[in-house]
Amino acid sequence: MKWLGEMIKSYCFSLQWLPPKVTSIFCLRFLGYMNVISFVRIQKVLFSQARSPVAEMKELIAALLGVLALYIPVGDCVQEFEQRPMNKSVIEGQNVMLECSVRDLAGALQWSKGGIMLGLDPNLPGFARYSIISNTPSQYNLMIESSRLSDDSYYECQASPAGGNPPLKAKAYLTVQVPPEQPEILGYRNASTVALSPDDNQLIMICEVRNGHPAATIEWYRNGNLVVENVRYSSEPMTSGSKLMTARSTITISNIADHHNSIYMCRAKNDALGNNWMQTFVKLNVLSPPGTPEITGYSSGQVIREGDTVRLLCVSRGGNPLPQVKWYRNSEQIDISYTTDSVDARSLNEYTFSVRRVDNDAVYRCEASNTASAAPLTSEVSLNVYFPPQSATIRGGGTPVKAGQQVTLTCESSLSNPKAVITWYSRGKIITANSDTVYTPGNNGGFTSRSSVTVTMSEQENNAMYICNAVSDNRAPVATANVTLSVLYPPGAPTIEGYSDSDHVVEDRAARMTCKSVGGNPTATLRWFKGNEPLVSVSSTSGNMVTSELSFLPTPGDNNAIYRCEATNSAINLPLTAVVKLNVYFAPKSVNVSMNPAQPVSGQPLNLYCTSESSNPPATIVWIKNHDQTREIHGVTEGTRPAPNGGSSTTSRLEIMPSSSDHNATYYCKAKNEYINKSTSDGLRISIQFGPVFEPSIALIEMIEKESKTFEMRAVANPTSITYTLYKGGQQSSSFTPNNGKLVISNVRREEAGNYSLKATNSIGSAYHHFQVKVKFPAEITRFQGTVYANEGESASIICGVNGNPVVDNMASWSRPGFDMSKTNQVYSNSERLCQITIHDLLRTDSGKFICTADNKVSPPKRREASLVVRYFAGIDKSRQYAKAGGKHGDTVTLTCKAEGTPDMTFTWSREGEQLQTDSKFAIRSTSASSIFDTHFVSKLTVRGISKADYGTYTCKARNDRGEDQFNIQLNGTSKPDPPYDMTFVNSTKNSITFSWKPGFNGGLDQEFQIQYQRKGSTVVTTTSIDVDKSADRIVHTIKGLELGHEYKIDVLAINELGKTWDEQQFSAKTAVSSGSNTGDSATPATRQSGDDTPVMIILVVCIVGICLLALNIALIFFFVRRRRKRLSHNGTSNHTNALELYAPGKDNTYPMYPKTPSDEYNSYGTYEKNMDDLSDDFRNYEHIDQKSTSTHSSNIQCNCYTVRVSSRVNRGSCCLVPESSGSSGDEDVKRVFLPPPAYRPYTPNKLDSPHLSTHKAYLSDSRSYIDDDRETGWQYEDPYRIKGRKGTFDPAYDHGSQTVLDTENDRYYEETRPKSITDLSERSSRPPSRSVNYRTTPPPPPPVRSSSKGAAMNYVNHTAPPLPDRNYDAEEVQQNYNPRYTPSPGSIASFSNNPNVITNPNYDGPPMHASRTNVVPDDMRGHLV
Repeated sequence: MKWLGEMIKSYCFSLQWLPPKVTSIFCLRFLGYMNVISFVRIQKVLFSQARSPVAEMKELIAALLGVLALYIPVGDCVQEFEQRPMNKSVIEGQNVMLECSVRDLAGALQWSKGGIMLGLDPNLPGFARYSIISNTPSQYNLMIESSRLSDDSYYECQASPAGGNPPLKAKAYLTVQVPPEQPEILGYRNASTVALSPDDNQLIMICEVRNGHPAATIEWYRNGNLVVENVRYSSEPMTSGSKLMTARSTITISNIADHHNSIYMCRAKNDALGNNWMQTFVKLNVLSPPGTPEITGYSSGQVIREGDTVRLLCVSRGGNPLPQVKWYRNSEQIDISYTTDSVDARSLNEYTFSVRRVDNDAVYRCEASNTASAAPLTSEVSLNVYFPPQSATIRGGGTPVKAGQQVTLTCESSLSNPKAVITWYSRGKIITANSDTVYTPGNNGGFTSRSSVTVTMSEQENNAMYICNAVSDNRAPVATANVTLSVLYPPGAPTIEGYSDSDHVVEDRAARMTCKSVGGNPTATLRWFKGNEPLVSVSSTSGNMVTSELSFLPTPGDNNAIYRCEATNSAINLPLTAVVKLNVYFAPKSVNVSMNPAQPVSGQPLNLYCTSESSNPPATIVWIKNHDQTREIHGVTEGTRPAPNGGSSTTSRLEIMPSSSDHNATYYCKAKNEYINKSTSDGLRISIQFGPVFEPSIALIEMIEKESKTFEMRAVANPTSITYTLYKGGQQSSSFTPNNGKLVISNVRREEAGNYSLKATNSIGSAYHHFQVKVKFPAEITRFQGTVYANEGESASIICGVNGNPVVDNMASWSRPGFDMSKTNQVYSNSERLCQITIHDLLRTDSGKFICTADNKVSPPKRREASLVVRYFAGIDKSRQYAKAGGKHGDTVTLTCKAEGTPDMTFTWSREGEQLQTDSKFAIRSTSASSIFDTHFVSKLTVRGISKADYGTYTCKARNDRGEDQFNIQLNGTSKPDPPYDMTFVNSTKNSITFSWKPGFNGGLDQEFQIQYQRKGSTVVTTTSIDVDKSADRIVHTIKGLELGHEYKIDVLAINELGKTWDEQQFSAKTAVSSGSNTGDSATPATRQSGDDTPVMIILVVCIVGICLLALNIALIFFFVRRRRKRLSHNGTSNHTNALELYAPGKDNTYPMYPKTPSDEYNSYGTYEKNMDDLSDDFRNYEHIDQKSTSTHSSNIQCNCYTVRVSSRVNRGSCCLVPESSGSSGDEDVKRVFLPPPAYRPYTPNKLDSPHLSTHKAYLSDSRSYIDDDRETGWQYEDPYRIKGRKGTFDPAYDHGSQTVLDTENDRYYEETRPKSITDLSERSSRPPSRSVNYRTTPPPPPPVRSSSKGAAMNYVNHTAPPLPDRNYDAEEVQQNYNPRYTPSPGSIASFSNNPNVITNPNYDGPPMHASRTNVVPDDMRGHLV
């Protein structure tokens, strides 16, 4: 059956490509064949005899199955889709496959596209990019390569019906995706600015994305935020039937003014882009129109005139953007050069022009516009320009006419505004026109004017001028035209003007003669002649008169010449003439000068002669010496003679007596024509022989000694050879050298001063020059005391004598730099030239050098030093370091003795009265003065090989002229050094402190020094070793690297091999607070904290005041205690609000004492007002000894005491309280007041930093305690400054006041000092455990606790003790299992548990909170601690 089924299946499959009808026939025949084969097989099986049973059974089954197959209905094998085609999308250009698979295919299979069959051929001819892909017989996949938009369609996979199989059809849509073009906001470029008007109701922008498939998705964003309101989306095909889509998104924007400077972005994408967006954007710029422009510079109707300058200013205010301002003239743009003022938000355009006549009635319009303007805003002015007529013309009268004829003259003016008025004139009279003036309108609002007159010609009218004047207004220029009428007749006889026979002309001076002829028509023609020579002239006509002007420059040759003028015209045949004869004035051209004799000599007469050339009239001769025009010398005129050109020649003689001043003088002869004020001159230089004459020379010569100079002392003479000779006091001198008119003085000496004469000699004679020489020399010291000795307390005088030239007042003076000159007296004597200084009340520090200065301002001052030595004796230096000496047996020891005084000091050494000398045992070496000012002297006694017998006292004696002193020095064995002393503050800067000290005795050994310093508030002590000069009496040292503005405690330790010592007096200093100072450059002195700087009086006053206040407090306490006892005895209990009642227990032990809440204000943490640092700095450290001691008072009452040991640097003490059994109930109250409370908790204003402390038991006495005795537990004391663990934990490591901290990490213990303040505490809390300090101290005492003035109080079960006032509490006063009776710390459970107005902080991370207290009874508390 299997092989049968497979065979059928293969057979049918082979027929699947045939048409359905053919395929059905083949299938029916195949079934018939199968039927016959099956029947035959059945027969063989039934009738076969030689077959095995198994074979027969197989054959029978096969035959039966074959027969059975014949009866299987054909319709039971139905074709069906194994895989239907699915909708797909592809990006244009990519390949895509549409899958289709048919099971049991009976009919034909093919694809259709959009209803069009692609064909049965698997190669799909006609569709090059399409193909059928079949991996199995049932597959029929359609592959489309390089997809195009045309491929976007429905595709159908079809199987035709066959053999009773129904047709199969399955559709799928192929979407071809095409990326769209870049989005575009219609009407706007990308990144452009959209100008909008605020008057616009709305703005509609359309973002369009073209050529996409499918249509693009579009989004709008404003300033980065998505906009979804007022947005409409649509899409449509690019063209009818096109699959490319155009997507549009329209956004409507209202309230345009609110969107100024907003950026709107359009984003678009479709499926072809995936998550990639394309975008474009625009920026909105809301525009506003400008204001109406304003025009200034011209007002309507104002009259302006042609040629005026007009400045038209147009201003438009406001607008966005600022508007353009333009000028138009009669609608023609003339100026666009505007400026903007962004500050005042305005635009300006100033147009300046010169008014023309064409501007009349011209409209000047200013337009302001910007992009927000619907139309330009305008303002305009119309100009009213007055302009005169430019010209006037006359028609008629241009040609000559005969007498009796009439001529009509017409005058017409050019355009003018206003209308021109025409007036006719002739012969100075107004002529009436024939009729009224005719006005004709023209361009630019102007008018032309026309007027006519008629004239009857006669001889009187010949050359008559008719004038036409046209004027528009009284300020306008006149337009004029004229015409001259002509009648023919002969001219009049010519006349010559400008010269007559009695006149004259001057040579080279322009002359004019005018020839005139009156009448005649045409007018006469005039010509000039000189003799018969024609001359050039200028003719002119005025009316009926013709004028010819002759201009010429007369020359001497024109003297007596004949000039003639001729007049002619067409009416005559012979010319008419006029004649003149010229008389020309001219000056001589030159002069001739001579002298007699030819060689003049000084003191002998000399004649000078001068003859002039021709002159008309004759010349006048004067003489001038050396161009001195102000002094004219008149000689003797010897007459005149005739000369050329009708002139005369004149001769003059001058006689003089020459002297040396006339040598090389020039005498000028000046010949002058007085009538024409013109002259000529010539000169003659005269060489005169004369004896020497000195030129002006210096008469007084002042020089400084040893100075060299040269002076001019020159004489002049002719002949010039001169000999010079120097005389002094009538005797020829060789002190100075005269050299060719120069006096040379070299290295002048003071002895060469005096009066001198210098003689000059030549061949003619001699001359003398007298002068004086003064020699200056600088001041010098002539008398002087080099050294002056005086005793201390007396006076000393020093003398200084001086000399110099010139002598001036106070030529000598005394001085001493750095010396107080007010204790001196100086006296200067001018006569003796002596200066004396006296120093009064001499001190030993007055020793020194005084300077005498001599100065007379000639040269630098001269100075000499005088030494003043003050004799005194100051004694021996008995400092600690010199009072002892020490050494080991066999050592050599030196004892030092220092003394001060002057003059030289003498030392002696002795022991037990016996004076010591230098020998084998002792050596004495003493210093002597190296200068007169030495005041310190040293003597050293050296003891060699010391033994016990050498120990003892040695005496040093020192003496000089002023006194003596002795000093005992103890020689012993070696020891520890003495402590340094006299520590003194020197200076401080922002990071250093400088101080000094004196070293003590070194113990007989070499000693060194160490510096220990500690910043206040810090536990760190710094120790440094220093190298110093061990021989110095005082050592100065600077500590560097300190912190700004902090106080430091400083100790100096002296160390030798036997031990160390230090000064018990504490020294402290503070660095400077100025951060601008440089290390070592500037310093601010720090305040000394040692007692040495405090005045004794202040210390006494403070002590007395403190004692008084202490006594007053004790008295007040006893007073209130006793008063309370009295009240209690009378009233049983008291609720008064005095101080002790607030803090004392009641007898019923039921008084509620503390507030339930930290304060009345719900958000405060208490009323603690004092600064914790201030309080903690005042606390003392206490060490408690947990033992009882017994003492006896003066009243013989035995008492049990708690000894309190006070730990300080100097003092230690104890106190004792009287027991209750003594019967002193008042003392019991005192104990309650002054002994510490049973529990303690340090308080800080910050609740997060407030550790909650444990409690412990404390005893007051054997008979009475604050806490019940049944609570016996071990001591525990809280360490609020513990390094490890949380705040508020407990540490039992405190043992009798010492604070031992356990470092669990490093498995070690270390001790730490109590921090002095909360600040120090916070610093230590962040400090690592490794920073341990070896200073033992006790835990900090509790700060005082103040309750609110109003609030609830706390009452604790079984506790009767009240709180105590402000004081210091020790660790032994705290008991472990006792609940504290003070105000709960802020943030603790106790402070909030019973307060309904307070909500606990769930995030509180402070110290652990204790359980809430019980039996809390509210009460009102008032009062404060005493």
